[in-house]
Amino acid sequence: MTEVKADPVDIRLPLGGLKFSVRVAILCVRNAQTPDACLLANTEENLGFWYLPGGALGTGETSESCAAREWAEETGTPPGGMQLVAVVENHFGPAEQRQHEIGFYYRMEAPAELSADSFPVLDNANVRCDWIPLSQLESRPVYPLVIDELLRVPAGEIRHRVIWED
Repeated sequence: MTEVKADPVDIRLPLGGLKFSVRVAILCVRNAQTPDACLLANTEENLGFWYLPGGALGTGETSESCAAREWAEETGTPPGGMQLVAVVENHFGPAEQRQHEIGFYYRMEAPAELSADSFPVLDNANVRCDWIPLSQLESRPVYPLVIDELLRVPAGEIRHRVIWED
């Protein structure tokens, strides 16, 4: 008998008065040996903050395969060698819209095929990706708030962070 796999369903659900989700994101850097910029996303309307490319983990999917899928869907380029650098438990949002997110963060060097300029995300034309110099990360609102720390995780190590935002 052949097993029939259902289409993955994003792991985002209301749970106990908050929204629970599992997200996978990619810390894509230029010049891996001495990184100078990180790829960040924002909407055309400018949400007031920046975030990493990625998306919801689907049921029946590993975090690594999700990262590769999201990367290909958003950029149209093949993912490079990705390394898990962190698992972040993020608690955020106002009381009436509280969220609890488990995030898996993968780091990779930018593929040669990736644009060096700002570009629209392929699966959402309302979102653009742009290279933000690492020296500007602290002066911009970038979520999660620990991106600068995650970019400094040594090769082969993984961090676990818990963030409680008011």
